[in-house]
Amino acid sequence: MINQITALESCWHISPGWGKDMPPLAVEMLEKVLLPISNLSGYCRGVEWSGQEWIYAIVCQSETLYLPEQEFHPTNVVKKSTVSTPAFNLGDIVEVDFGEQPTHRIIQGIFGLKDNWLYGVEWRSPTLEEVSTQSRIIWLADVDLVNVSV
Repeated sequence: MINQITALESCWHISPGWGKDMPPLAVEMLEKVLLPISNLSGYCRGVEWSGQEWIYAIVCQSETLYLPEQEFHPTNVVKKSTVSTPAFNLGDIVEVDFGEQPTHRIIQGIFGLKDNWLYGVEWRSPTLEEVSTQSRIIWLADVDLVNVSV
């Protein structure tokens, strides 16, 4: 008989919340978007898988708004930037050193902060969410990750 706790601990972090195929993003990083409710525009600076959808970090008038794709309209205009492209892509499997031995995780979020990219990976099982109010996602720099995607 398989120990269910051991099985959960060994597979949850490489089983993406979106299933087998990652849903497409509504906008690219640094793409200009229109916010129809306020008649303002902003730029996409990040994205994170939350619940059952992508949540976008839209920078508008020096504030960051976290919105689902239904609350903005893409423009297909990408802001020119000197920021390098992200080292990892959404869905990449990376190695993270959380303790005694490195563990594999899936990139489930990317966020541009000033001139750097941060990457969201789960550090706790999604089934343990009821136990704690802390976020399951931890944000790490590329120097903390090693790409192991095949």
